[in-house]
Amino acid sequence: MAESINYKYKKDVLRLATFIGQLMLSNGAETYRVDDTVKRICKSRGFSHINVFMAPNTIIVSDDRFDGYTFMKVIENRCINLNKIDLLNEFSRKFVNDIDMSIDDAIAELKNLEDKSPHTQREVNIWTAIGSSSFAVLVGGDNVITFMLTLITSVIAMITYNKVKKITNIPVFATLISSIIIGFCGIGLVELGILNTPKMLIVGSIMPLLPGVPFIKAIRDLVSGELMSGVGRAIDAGVIATAIAVGVGMSMNIYVKWGGLL
Repeated sequence: MAESINYKYKKDVLRLATFIGQLMLSNGAETYRVDDTVKRICKSRGFSHINVFMAPNTIIVSDDRFDGYTFMKVIENRCINLNKIDLLNEFSRKFVNDIDMSIDDAIAELKNLEDKSPHTQREVNIWTAIGSSSFAVLVGGDNVITFMLTLITSVIAMITYNKVKKITNIPVFATLISSIIIGFCGIGLVELGILNTPKMLIVGSIMPLLPGVPFIKAIRDLVSGELMSGVGRAIDAGVIATAIAVGVGMSMNIYVKWGGLL
């Protein structure tokens, strides 16, 4: 009876470790960070023989004993949420230090963290747009009109991105559509005589779409020796960057073929 209880407890701990690993990966945490967190959680409850395998969209946690259990999760939706990663790190330290915390309570707290969002989507869109507009000014759009139009275009692009991603769940396709819209917005404003060139508006508006953080995390994984995860993240970032270039290029190419001048 005691042995069966121990096995059940082991399964619960591994399930918890897999759950927090899934949440960390889905919010953009580095592979080494997820590996360390999962192993620390298991070790805090007496299970030291733990192996963790991760790819950008998969995590497998297993006890390497002959009677060990294995849990696997596939991550379908991924994003970059540094605030949630910080909350998950704080939870893992709390769980490791509080040996009296039950697995059920820990899982309930993790589910609350999973649903918790510190900012509304409207706030995210507004501050993202302000950042994009500021960057447009830095690269040469030195007037209020460029700032305001870039702000509006960025909001439109982010709303489009979120809507398309909800429908297709394909980030690359959502990025492509948003980039096309950004290109046409810049070209349309030039045609209306409001802007002299669409370059500053386009450069500023595509900033939220650029995979800068994923690319840095890919390099960090490669430096840490996580070759599969690092290469996967780098390819993912490269594909998204290509989608941005293709989207803006398509809109400009269509405009030029219709007789426009850039």
